[in-house]
Amino acid sequence: MDYQVIYNRIIERAKNRQIIGYNEKHHVIPKCLGGNDDKENLVELTAKEHFLCHMLLCEIYPKNDKLKYALFLMSIGKRKKKEFSYNISGRTYERIKVEWQTKIRGKSKPKGFMSEELKQKISQSNKGVSRNKGTKFTEETKQKISKAKKGKSLSEQHVVNLKIGIQSRKKWQKSSKKVEQYDLENKLISVFNSAKEADLSMGGKGNNVADCCRGRQKTAYGFKWKYKI
Repeated sequence: MDYQVIYNRIIERAKNRQIIGYNEKHHVIPKCLGGNDDKENLVELTAKEHFLCHMLLCEIYPKNDKLKYALFLMSIGKRKKKEFSYNISGRTYERIKVEWQTKIRGKSKPKGFMSEELKQKISQSNKGVSRNKGTKFTEETKQKISKAKKGKSLSEQHVVNLKIGIQSRKKWQKSSKKVEQYDLENKLISVFNSAKEADLSMGGKGNNVADCCRGRQKTAYGFKWKYKI
């Protein structure tokens, strides 16, 4: 079967007509083969014709992986307009899926994969570097840091921002109420500096403890909670 002849017939027919209703733009010469977005290289096709043309291109250029990938995306519905779909048979879908999986098998790497060469480069670049808190610097490093900071002063705006940050932190610390944790038999278990701290200690991220203290719910995380008076 001459796939190129069939492809050319579909393209020539498309050039000499106007489709009323939904249509899709198709590159006569695909971009991966050197085509462009010029008007002469674009034709309007029905969804069925568009899919068929991509199938034909895969037969005409069986070694072009980009054409196979484009056909694979069309077959699994990766399209901008979801309301229009290509109705293909299960056999056709299976063939496209198997061909594409065969192409990528051995090429793709699992998530987080690093070659031994890359691991060695990262290891060498990190030697002698510590990013942990509390790192002890050598005297030479301390002197370099001290020398770099000498003569530098903070801008007025920076000083203002620091003051605002300190004041807001103090205000938040004053406004936060201590929270008492009780078991279901009303026995005191622990005291937290704030409801947020209690939530975090229980592994939560919401406002369950605060809601419990305000009477919105009876328990949180299997315990009773009250603001400390």
